[in-house]
Amino acid sequence: MIISMRIVTELKEVLYSKGLTLKYVAEELGKKIGKTYTLANLSNKLRNETITYREMKLIAGIIGCELELHNKKEG
Repeated sequence: MIISMRIVTELKEVLYSKGLTLKYVAEELGKKIGKTYTLANLSNKLRNETITYREMKLIAGIIGCELELHNKKEG
């Protein structure tokens, strides 16, 4: 799965608008998956585009959003 920089930018905009931080998201994500999840780990996954769909779904839930998939427009 390839994550575009658009989703990273969108995530950061939503976090900012809700007064949340990536550090908070990383901590909550760690609680949900039952392992240590650091800010550096989350930042690296976003930057390197290695974050999983499951992780993105969990993040959406943590920040009170829904993750939507759309077909690419042809042409």
